[in-house]
Amino acid sequence: MSSGWTRRSDDVGMVARWSSHHRFMNTSTSLKEVILKRIVFILGVLAGSFSCAALAAELTLPRSVELLALDGQKVAHTAVVKLPEGQHQFVFRYEESLRFGSHKKKYQSTPLIVSIPFSESTQMVLHHSRFRDYSAAASAFENGTVEWQVVDPQGELTDLHPVELPGNPGFLPYQNIEAAIGRYNRQHGISMSSDRMVMRTVQGQMTTKPQPPINSRQAVTHDASDTQYAGDFVPQIQAWYLQATDAERKALLKWMIEQQ
Repeated sequence: MSSGWTRRSDDVGMVARWSSHHRFMNTSTSLKEVILKRIVFILGVLAGSFSCAALAAELTLPRSVELLALDGQKVAHTAVVKLPEGQHQFVFRYEESLRFGSHKKKYQSTPLIVSIPFSESTQMVLHHSRFRDYSAAASAFENGTVEWQVVDPQGELTDLHPVELPGNPGFLPYQNIEAAIGRYNRQHGISMSSDRMVMRTVQGQMTTKPQPPINSRQAVTHDASDTQYAGDFVPQIQAWYLQATDAERKALLKWMIEQQ
């Protein structure tokens, strides 16, 4: 009797151990599958990231050029811009301290706008004319004789023809740079998609919409939020003037004279 009971106990123990081992193996297999899937997913993400980085186009800007906006959006200043393939719109300005008599003075141009096509993995560097002093730079920008090019790794030059971006009406015309770009693009039939610039054309000619001339004496409307400046209007104007560029200061002074 006891020996039969012992055999049955041993059989039950073997079954229990086999069942436990089987569950452990199943659990281990499932865990391995989960880990392998995660590893494959992570490797896929990394491979995709490296692939995108390798295929991204790149534009390097000189220290004398400040990038203000890319494809209609204001951006922080950067020396290297990574871009997807396609046509891209840049707004930038020249800014450099140059010899002015016995000392140096910073020259800052009006914002310029230009479109540049990029293919996959293109690497280009922006170049511009060099100036011996402040007056040479001022003269070149006023007369539109500044030369701009992009250079590829093989040293091939492509000429660019940026134009001055018209400012917004009123003083400090470039404080809202995105609004100025939006107005320019509407006037020139340019629409911005999520990743590139699209120009609407008719029979190969870029379409433009006629715009009424801006009357500098036209009253500037303000919303209700502007009333917060009523108490400190003069200090606010002074602060804006000190932060403005040379071009913005000239525009402000011209506008103020026209209001007399």
